[in-house]
Amino acid sequence: MQSGIKAYFDLANQQLAEILNSQLSVMTEVAELWTKAIQANHLLYSFGSGHSRYIAGELYFRAGGLAPVMTIHDPSMGSAERLEGFAETFIENYPVERGDLLLVISNSGINPLPIEIAMWAKTQGAKVIALTNLAQSQEAKSRHSSGKKLYECADYVLDNCGSDGDAGIDIPGYSFKVGPSSTLTGVAILNAIVTQTAFNLAQAGQTPPVLVSANVPAGDAHNQTMIDTYWPRLASFPLRKIKSG
Repeated sequence: MQSGIKAYFDLANQQLAEILNSQLSVMTEVAELWTKAIQANHLLYSFGSGHSRYIAGELYFRAGGLAPVMTIHDPSMGSAERLEGFAETFIENYPVERGDLLLVISNSGINPLPIEIAMWAKTQGAKVIALTNLAQSQEAKSRHSSGKKLYECADYVLDNCGSDGDAGIDIPGYSFKVGPSSTLTGVAILNAIVTQTAFNLAQAGQTPPVLVSANVPAGDAHNQTMIDTYWPRLASFPLRKIKSG
């Protein structure tokens, strides 16, 4: 009997190897961009709609992650992803400014919401980084009236090297596939860039603004110093004291 478990791990390993081989240069460039932004006291914003919001959320107040990150939340949780103009109803709540960075995540890269978030950020003077399935997006038709896709609105493009339609494993006897991989590969790409950014800062003689788990000794005290440092701009934090788990 074919092992679905092994098939998924094989798929994940194959895609991660392809990403490392084909995306190392751009990941290194993005890490340098993040490094310079942090050194200049700018913020990194992340946005994803639908399941992509889980990838965006991986960067937000994460143990082992970077502190100066704010996630832009989709209030529709993906249900308005195809609704042109919806971004205008909430995006101005976020104080994106010149010198900041915005990471926009969309596997297909064709829906209006992530496209309009990227377009808006460019008008604010921010650099835009897209994380998408580049091959699928290039072949698909945009659902935005401009005809543009997410990767065409970005300054940097990270390709998750995924399968068409995300799922990548054939089910014997059926025409559809199982085994989505974009969340796994997206999180791997971003944590690799976070790690390189921390290395860059350390090599420059600066303490990387890395959070630690609140469940280890002195974790709360360490994280409080980060909150105190970045609080003036991370105004969307719902509480003055936040736990990182």
